[in-house]
Amino acid sequence: MRRSSLALLALAAGLAGCATSGPAGGAKGGSSIPDFELADLDGNPVRLSDYLGKSVVYLDFWASWCGPCQTELPQLERLFEKYKGRGLVVLGVAMDDPTTVGAVAPAAHKDGITFPVLLDTQSRAVSLYDGDRSAPYGVLIDRTGRIAAQHGGYTPGDERTLEAEIQKRL
Repeated sequence: MRRSSLALLALAAGLAGCATSGPAGGAKGGSSIPDFELADLDGNPVRLSDYLGKSVVYLDFWASWCGPCQTELPQLERLFEKYKGRGLVVLGVAMDDPTTVGAVAPAAHKDGITFPVLLDTQSRAVSLYDGDRSAPYGVLIDRTGRIAAQHGGYTPGDERTLEAEIQKRL
C-alpha cells in the first residue's frame, strides 16, 4: 500500500497528522546514523552522537498536537525506566513548530516523562529520519550505531513489540 493511501486511512481513522505505519523517507534500517544536536527543555544542547556506540537509543519523533503520541509517551517512559539501567536511552524529539512548541513541556510533564525531550522546531532532525514528518515515528538504534528498527504510528500494544526489539539489543 502506498504512503498516500496510508495517509487517507489515517484521516479516515481520525488520526490526521499522525502516522499509521512503516518507515517513511529519511534513514533506513541498517543505515549509518545521521547525527544531530538539539536543545532540551532546559535549553541544554543534546547531541545524538554522545550516546551512539554506548547505548541502545530509541528516537521518538512526536508532537504535542498528536493524540497517538500522547498515548504512546507513557509507554515509552515505562520502557525507559525499566531498561535505562541496562543501557537504554530514549530521546523524545518534539516536532512542534514555533506556533505549538509552548505545549511541549506541559505535555511531557503531564505524562511524567523523565527521558530527555528535545525541541526540533526547524525540523532538522526529523527530516534526517522521517521525511514524511509523520508522528509518532520511532527509530531504534543498536549499540553498534545502526538502525535496528523503525516504527510509524502507534496502536495500543505496539510497546510489546518495541520491548522485545529493545531486549534483543541490550
